[in-house]
Amino acid sequence: MAIGRPDLDRDPTDSDPTDNHRTGSDRTARLRRASRWLPLVLVLVIALLAAGAGLRGIVDQAPGEGSVDAGFARDMSVHHVQAVEMAMVEFRGSADATQRGVAQDVALTQQREIGIMSAWLTQWNLAQISTDPPMGWMRSVHQASHDSSGHDGETTHSTRMPGMATDAELGQLSKASGRELDALFLTLMIRHHRGGITMAQEAAARAQEPDVRALARAMVINQAIEIDQMEADLHAMGAPPA
Repeated sequence: MAIGRPDLDRDPTDSDPTDNHRTGSDRTARLRRASRWLPLVLVLVIALLAAGAGLRGIVDQAPGEGSVDAGFARDMSVHHVQAVEMAMVEFRGSADATQRGVAQDVALTQQREIGIMSAWLTQWNLAQISTDPPMGWMRSVHQASHDSSGHDGETTHSTRMPGMATDAELGQLSKASGRELDALFLTLMIRHHRGGITMAQEAAARAQEPDVRALARAMVINQAIEIDQMEADLHAMGAPPA
């Protein structure tokens, strides 16, 4: 009886045709199983992309009413308007070239910043002014604001904004001349800048938009430098400190 034995002459690397057929069948089966999952994978990918787009929409959403950004842009614009007004009084009435230069710098810088903040409000589709009381966006509003009666017992719409001059002080500034005008301008502007820094510090810490935070930080730095210079000028005049 013949006993079967391995074909010793066969190259071990030679494939069996049946093996090739089996391997091809297995590959086809795997591809078919994978193809069944493809629609589900595509659905998941689309869902994840949609979710990401939705999150970006939330993150990139423009500031709205009641936001720190809108409150800061509106209130600081009003604050700046008064600074420009006082600076123009000094620029037109002073005989001191140095103080006229200070006034011109204040007016140009703050008018430019008013334009930037106005453009933001337009971009956010918000009104330039609000019917709400000022400073509602500030957590420290009670500490930063004036007494509700103002410096001279008068009540005005602006008395809650830190550093704002009263109507009486503005009237006094418009009537002053010479050294008195320079000293009063510096005194009022130092106080005004201090109040502006209080507002800008809060916006720099809490605003949503990077551009708003950046401008607020720049205001803090620039106005602190101007305060130092104006205090030195006031001291050189022999006037009382602000």
